[in-house]
Amino acid sequence: MSTSEDSQLRLRRQRTLRVLLTAEFMSMLGTQLSAVAMPWLVLQLTGSSRDMGLVMAAQLAAIAVFGVFGASLVGRMGPRWVMLVGDTVRGPLVALLPLLYYLGWLNIGVFIVVMFAVGAFYAPYLASQQSILPLVVGEDEALLSRATATLQTATRLSVLIGPLLSGVLITALGAPVVLMLDAASFVASAVLLRLYLPRTEPVTEPVKAGRRSVGAGARMLLSDRLVGSWSLGLVIGEMVWQALFALLPVIALTQQHGSPMVAGVLLAMFGGGAVAGTLLVGLLLRRVPALTLAVVGRVALGLAFVMLLLPLSIEALAGCLLLAGLLNGVSSAPIAAVRALRIPPAKRTESLTVATALALAAGALGWALAGTAAQSAGLPTIFHALAVLQVMAAALFVFGARAPAQEPQKG
Repeated sequence: MSTSEDSQLRLRRQRTLRVLLTAEFMSMLGTQLSAVAMPWLVLQLTGSSRDMGLVMAAQLAAIAVFGVFGASLVGRMGPRWVMLVGDTVRGPLVALLPLLYYLGWLNIGVFIVVMFAVGAFYAPYLASQQSILPLVVGEDEALLSRATATLQTATRLSVLIGPLLSGVLITALGAPVVLMLDAASFVASAVLLRLYLPRTEPVTEPVKAGRRSVGAGARMLLSDRLVGSWSLGLVIGEMVWQALFALLPVIALTQQHGSPMVAGVLLAMFGGGAVAGTLLVGLLLRRVPALTLAVVGRVALGLAFVMLLLPLSIEALAGCLLLAGLLNGVSSAPIAAVRALRIPPAKRTESLTVATALALAAGALGWALAGTAAQSAGLPTIFHALAVLQVMAAALFVFGARAPAQEPQKG
């Protein structure tokens, strides 16, 4: 390839990556606006934290169910098509909720159905992002790693900005208007991808049947001590995180005179810590092996959750969320890298798909149980349970890390 052709290829790749980053930031910012507005609207509609948990769990349940089939869907249809359909369909679905609310036709049953439909597109969309990046930046490991880190930074920035902005907008405009903004972000992302994202060919490799893929993935998770223990730790951790996030609007509503701003600030504190932790990973890996960083980060995270056993003020809870986000950001990338390299490449997609689906299903369960338990048992009891579960997850990471050393798999 000539120097001119090589320069043009790099320019196209940079332009396409910028399109992906912009689309990801817009759609994720809208999603983070809804992270506060959606449960807030449910609480306004019924005043029941149990209903809030059921509605949000419907979305997470769809994410888990359709996550198992995400990779095969991308292979058959192509990542560009899946991303376009995902954004194009989710925009009108989200807009339907405030429209029905203003018409007086919105009830919990409709809310659950719509949120399940929205969640159905989430996992295939994420799988499409992961599979399209090598097509955009090439197969070079270092370049692909930087591109992936950049995409994750855009996502975490939206987690930082979105909840705080959502609290301000809900206070000023109301939750239904904020949901309309989320719908508009999906539409804008779809337009951007349609105009500027290059066409990609579907993967032509044969795709295993869902049952076979799930079985092979599950067997791989059980066959390796580190992979199995860490995957179970991530499942427990996801349940804890989603339960905690589900409780933030309840805390704001019951302890801070119903201010949505407080819920947004609390979620934004976690987002800020996660962004800071992600930015520290590269620096820390110069001094600490990935395995050590992953385990130390998760043990420290378990200890941070023990602080929930104390009678915390809102300010102290915000600080605890900031610290937890920081430790989560520091340890997430090393965990993903070490676990992936323990799995043979031929089994990697099936195994990680199953592990992700299990974690997301646990998150849906966390949402549902948090709302129900908060109404019946009270917040202090729930905080005790979350602390115990996070310590259990940390113990699993320590246990898995003590597995015999193993060379990265090549086949």
